Amino acid sequence: MNDMLKRGFFLGLGAAAYSREKMQNYLDDLVYKGKITPREAQEWKEELIQRGRDKETKWSEKRKDKTQQSFRDMGLATEADILRLEEKLHDIEKKLAERPNNDGWNHPAE
Repeated sequence: MNDMLKRGFFLGLGAAAYSREKMQNYLDDLVYKGKITPREAQEWKEELIQRGRDKETKWSEKRKDKTQQSFRDMGLATEADILRLEEKLHDIEKKLAERPNNDGWNHPAE
């Protein structure tokens, strides 16, 4: 099959195939009719599955980026912000615990 026909097939199949089962049935039908070989059907199936995974990964990354940007726009703290603040707080608590009690206040021990 020429490349343009193959691309058209993938585009049509991608739009028409809502599940792997439907895709497999379609490929099986093409093999049965002699339009493609079983090997071509397997290759196309694997390629379509990989394209689907790649597209899902790309969409997931875009969705994650947009969500993070929305949180930043709303002024919400990120996990990294919170971890950084927790580390600073821990350092301050450590320094306070090491300080001698010179201020005349009776501070309860932790």
